[in-house]
Parts: sequence; structure tokens; C-alpha cells
Amino acid sequence: MKVVCVGECCLDVYEGEAAPRLGGITFNFAIHARRAFGPEAEIHLLSTVGEDAYHLFAQRLDEAGIHHDLKIGPRTPSIGIRLDEQGDRSFYKYDPGGLLDWQPSLSQQRIIADADLVVLTRYQEIEPLFNTLLQLPTRGKRVVDFADIAGASSITGSIDVTRTVAAHHHADVCIFGIPSTADTLDRHLVALADEHNGMFVITRGEAGAKAIAQGITYVEPAVPVPEVVDTTGAGDCFAAHFLSEWSQSGDLQQALVKGCTAASDIVQRLGAN
Repeated sequence: MKVVCVGECCLDVYEGEAAPRLGGITFNFAIHARRAFGPEAEIHLLSTVGEDAYHLFAQRLDEAGIHHDLKIGPRTPSIGIRLDEQGDRSFYKYDPGGLLDWQPSLSQQRIIADADLVVLTRYQEIEPLFNTLLQLPTRGKRVVDFADIAGASSITGSIDVTRTVAAHHHADVCIFGIPSTADTLDRHLVALADEHNGMFVITRGEAGAKAIAQGITYVEPAVPVPEVVDTTGAGDCFAAHFLSEWSQSGDLQQALVKGCTAASDIVQRLGAN
């Protein structure tokens, strides 16, 4: 299987730490996917970074056994991360770096065209780039992580959920991470799932996760942990393990189990990957 992760590498600047960590939704997913999909799978990461951080990202990806095609841009994206006493993260001072100037190269487009699974991230700050990436031809299935669907817990704030989801109706899998308390948004997404041709996956932290496909809803509770340290990488970790199981077995209930179990591990330590 060839899994192609297309989007952002980002410098995660944790409040109180002197040096940034290597992160970004797409980078985090790729690292987790390398562990989740097994040694037979090809994991690729396509992105753009500044020259100053290129070797750091390339070295980490090489060490993990991830194929990468990183285009040199004017600067590397960065974001501030603040953790509260419960380990819940919030974002601030987001800089998209060179993402909005990035035009996927021919070599990057060829990798996307030959993928079995193309994993994309959508949020307002990079919507023009996302729309470009979503239109690139591929023989595989498209997975879209709607990273800013949850309002205050996102990077950029509230969006028009109905319009945004409808605009990307041809995504094969739509993933939404929302707060455990967002019952109204959860009901809204469940209703939208009936109008969408693909699968909806909704994660809700300690409230667990659900998958909706072909009119059937699968539900899995979260795995209890003694202490939550950092939720930054929980969604990326969940998505990698969920998609791995689903793509290999087609068992959605077991995919939810794998995703919830993996997410429960990552939240017990600092760092997103």
C-alpha cells in the first residue's frame, strides 16, 4: 500500500520550551502512519519547508523510513502551543510559512497520482492550497482531516460547517476532531453524513469516536488513562491507526478500537509524534 501524506511540516513552539519541536498535522500523521501501517507499506510525505529546517525534517523522516519530497520554500510554518492543566492544547501565533506559495512539483504530483491513499488537511489558513491539492488526480482514495471544524479548539476559529463539508463532497473519508462537550456539532455532523457519499469519522476526546458509513454508525468509547499530558497529537495518531486497520481489513469497529487505543498512548506524553 502506498500512503501519501500531503500538507504541512511545522515547527511546534511549546510555551515554556526553548527549542521548537518538529510537528505539523501532516508530519505527525506520517510518523504515526509509519508505525501503524507496518513495514510493507510505503509512506510518503510531500510538503514545503524553509531551508533552515529542511535537514531537520529530512533527517527525522529518513530515520523513520518515510519517503519524502520536500520543496524548499521561503520559511517553515510555525505555531505556538499552550497546554492547560488537563493537558488540552490550544494554538496561537500561527505562521503558514511558505505553504500558500507552494505549487506542488511534477515529481510530487506523480507521487499523488500513484497513491492508494492520499491524506490531506483542511483549515482556513491554507484553504487555497488545500483546494489545489484536492483537485490533483489520483487513483487512490482521498482522506480529508477537517482540522478547523471545532471552533475555539482549532487554529483559526469557527467555519461554516455545512458549506465547507459540501464543498468537498467527493472526499472518500472525512475526519473531524471535536470537543467531548460539542453535542450540537456532533449531531450536525451526523446529519451531514447522510448527505455525503463517503465515510465520516468523528473523534471526541474522552467521549470516544464514531464512524458513519453507508447509513451505519459504529461507536467506540475512549480508553481511560491515568493522566493526560498533551492532546496535540491525539487526532493525528488516531487517524493513522484507524486508517491502517480500515484499509487492510475493512472492519470499522476494529479500526475505531485501534485508533482509540493508539490515541490513549500518545496523550500520556509530551509531543505530538
